[in-house]
Amino acid sequence: MRYEGVGLTVVFVLTFSVGLPVLCGTWPYSAYYRGEGVGSSSSSANDDDSSALAYLSQMETAQQQPEEEDGRRPFLLVTIVTVRREGQFYLSRVVARLHQLLSKYNNEQHAGNDDAFVIRAMICNVNDDPQLHREALHLQRIFPLVQRRDQLPVAIHNLMDKEKEDYIFCLNASRSADYILILEDDAVPLDDLLPVTRRFIDYFNQQRSRRRADFFYVKLYHPERLQNYLQPEPWRIAEWLAVSVLSVYLLQVVFGFRLRRHSFWLVYFMALIECLGRPHLLQLKRWMLARLVADPAAGYHLLQATECCTPAMLFSNASAATASAFLSSITCRKGYAKDTALYLHSRQSGGRLQSFVVEPNLVQHIGRVSTLRRNH
Repeated sequence: MRYEGVGLTVVFVLTFSVGLPVLCGTWPYSAYYRGEGVGSSSSSANDDDSSALAYLSQMETAQQQPEEEDGRRPFLLVTIVTVRREGQFYLSRVVARLHQLLSKYNNEQHAGNDDAFVIRAMICNVNDDPQLHREALHLQRIFPLVQRRDQLPVAIHNLMDKEKEDYIFCLNASRSADYILILEDDAVPLDDLLPVTRRFIDYFNQQRSRRRADFFYVKLYHPERLQNYLQPEPWRIAEWLAVSVLSVYLLQVVFGFRLRRHSFWLVYFMALIECLGRPHLLQLKRWMLARLVADPAAGYHLLQATECCTPAMLFSNASAATASAFLSSITCRKGYAKDTALYLHSRQSGGRLQSFVVEPNLVQHIGRVSTLRRNH
């Protein structure tokens, strides 16, 4: 027994002092990550900017004006909320990636004679002086542009409320569609954004026909640093235990290891999983299920929404009106931003306004703070 204890100690020390530091030193969101910060590499950002600008230049050459609408009501409108950012090309990166995904999605829908589910995009310029946001003005060659001109001088002294008012404007400007996806201009769409969003909308439509209930909003992004198990949500602890127990079971039953001290191995795997980083486990699950089921939506799941943040938010037309009316009735301030206000309003509705979050994320957040604030 003494030698067994020594052996287990050696396994623990080698794993967490040698193996994981070497393996996970370049893994963002792991406990051993030694990088400067996710997405912080200036050379990588410059490469992404250059690729986006080159793509947009090609599109502008082939398409001198935004694609004309054919009069059909869009199934989904993706609205990019933007302000001017000195020296940054966040908006160009978002527009370039979204244009690529939209072209692919709509072409597949047309090829499958499924033209009823048209998705379009729009840029919503809420800069204090819209004419100073030259990047947005230039990109109206790619997507249609709406601009907010009724800026209130008092809003300058309350950035949180200014952000809220801008959000209301873009929500109301987007209500020509059945569903509205509000993207902030530092939220770059990932490959599965459109097909997975479509699948979840179909799911909510089925639920609404059965229960006559609609969703309030669906968050398509939650900060990865807040996705690990050591967070306030109780269900995370239950999942953490379940994954650890499953790991012990696989090690003992499937691989044939004879384990005696089950409590040690349970603690071992709990520590191992937390140190690896739950976001990496979510991506592994997504990758495996997408290939086993041949369905990109299989690796994503809905959970009850958490408070932070708003880089990508899905609304129905009706819930957008509800959100707009609610936000118009309040004043945001430090500690009570629009994400907190919407979250608390949902929680206090007695189940009438249900809000959700999708995991893993469907966008990559490339900005350091909210897209609508003046400094980043």
